[in-house]
Amino acid sequence: MTNLPSNDPVSVIITVYNEADTLENEILNIHNKILSKLPGSELIIAEDGSTDGTQEIISKYVRDWGVIHSTAAQRKGYAKALNDAMKIAKNPYIFFSDTGSKFDFDDFWKLYGIRDKYSLIIGVRSKRSDKLYRRFLTLAYNFVLKKYFNIYLEDSDSGFRIYKNALINKICNEEWVNTSLIGSELTLRTIFSGGNVGYAAVTYKQRAGVSRGLPPQKIFEVIIDVLKNFPELKRVLSSVTYPKLIR
Repeated sequence: MTNLPSNDPVSVIITVYNEADTLENEILNIHNKILSKLPGSELIIAEDGSTDGTQEIISKYVRDWGVIHSTAAQRKGYAKALNDAMKIAKNPYIFFSDTGSKFDFDDFWKLYGIRDKYSLIIGVRSKRSDKLYRRFLTLAYNFVLKKYFNIYLEDSDSGFRIYKNALINKICNEEWVNTSLIGSELTLRTIFSGGNVGYAAVTYKQRAGVSRGLPPQKIFEVIIDVLKNFPELKRVLSSVTYPKLIR
C-alpha cells in the first residue's frame, strides 16, 4: 500500500440492479479491503428496483452495518440513481465501482494513494479478460471522444474511480445529457470544469453471466444514442464558463 499523508474517509458508492448472486461477496470485500481501514467511511448502495432478492440482502446490511440504501418506490434509471447516491455522500472523496465482481478492490489503493493530486482518478482497465469486442469498443469510443471534444483522456467510462466531493457537488447539480455511459460524461464535465484527471492501471475481469448494465443486445444501441448526443453535450460544455476548481 502507498504511504499516505492521512487516512481520509471515503464514501463508497456501488450501483446495483438484480445482483443477488454477487452482492453480498462484494459488500464483504469492500468492508474488509477498504472501509475497515479508513475509519469514518461509508457504503452507499444505489439500488434501482431489483426483484431478485437484492433488496433483502441490502436490508440486512443496513440493519447490521449501517450501509446506506439509496432507492425509490419507482425505477429511476442508472444516471438518476447514481446522481442521487452521490448527493448524499458525506466524505471528501467518493469512490465509485461497478458491481458484478469485475474489479479487484485491492486496486482501490492505487487510486487512493494519488487522491490529493487530482479532481478525478480513473482506474484504467489495462489488464482485461472480458470479451474482445468490448475491448475494441472501448478503444474506438475513447478515440472518437478524444477527437470530437479535442481533449486527452483514457478509459473515460471505466466504472472504477475516485472523485473529490467538491467536484461532485458541482456536477450533480448540472443537467446531465446522457442516461447511459454516464462515466464518460462525468469525465468530460470534470475536464471542462477545470478539474484534472489522473489515471492508475487496474485489473478488469469478465463478469459471470450477462451484464446487467449493458447486455450485448443493447450495447450498440446505447453507443449510437450517446454518439447522437455528442453535439448537445459539446454545446452544453462549451457554452458555460466554469469556475476553476481547487485541485
